[in-house]
Amino acid sequence: MLFTFQAKGEFVIQGEISRKPPLRTGRESGRERPSREAKKISNEDSMAPLLITTAIQPPANIYVLKMTLVEKRLGLAKAAAFFWAGLGMKRIVVADATEKTLLTDEDVRILSAMGVEIEQIRYRQNDKIVIDKGKGYGEGALINFALRNSAILRDANHFYKCTGKAYCRNFDTIEGVIRHNRMHNMFWQEPLKDSIDTRFFYTSKHFCEQFLLPSYETIDDRQGMSAEHVVYELVRSKLTYGQSFRPLLSGFSGSLDRPHPDHSLGYLDYRFPCWLSR
Repeated sequence: MLFTFQAKGEFVIQGEISRKPPLRTGRESGRERPSREAKKISNEDSMAPLLITTAIQPPANIYVLKMTLVEKRLGLAKAAAFFWAGLGMKRIVVADATEKTLLTDEDVRILSAMGVEIEQIRYRQNDKIVIDKGKGYGEGALINFALRNSAILRDANHFYKCTGKAYCRNFDTIEGVIRHNRMHNMFWQEPLKDSIDTRFFYTSKHFCEQFLLPSYETIDDRQGMSAEHVVYELVRSKLTYGQSFRPLLSGFSGSLDRPHPDHSLGYLDYRFPCWLSR
């Protein structure tokens, strides 16, 4: 499969204009198409909301977590939220697992003036089990909490998820691919690895509740069962392989306490491996 971005009735492929349809499908892999989900993407979902997951004040001794300074975690997550607003995201849910509130009243006022609807929810995660299982397990529990408690997500059929401290620079391109091809799910594989980049993905609530969240419950970082690997095993069994524009993610890694790599991958920027359903 090949996905391209539609612009004014044309399809842009590596800077050239093509009149071909935006999707090409083949049977090279012998895989059957996944069953269609009952709900279609509505006009309201043409710009699905964004769920930003944060843990502003994580407990000590989290496995592979170098960024522990609360002020740094808060500041970088707040900066990413404003970048998302600047990129055109209209509905944002900020969910924090450590009972912290990311945005002040003044921040919310500014974002509202930019045309963004903001919802902030928080709860206290089970620190002991997150220390035992890892931050990926904690994020799964946080996503579950958000789905059960967010008014914005309650009214949406699909949503984007992005970890705090990161944003997608070419979101208009990614959103165009998803909207014009009426996608239900889209996860991007790390090239040459059997893993999914779980920092950013697009999913239906149905897929998330029925398959993704149970997958997250099997995460155990100390046993090598990371979010990236368990989600990869899930999507390769439930979704269809394709190629898409690469989400260009900027921001900071909490695990490594340094900026995310921000360099071109050449050809892969336009033919990036992904797993999807329509």
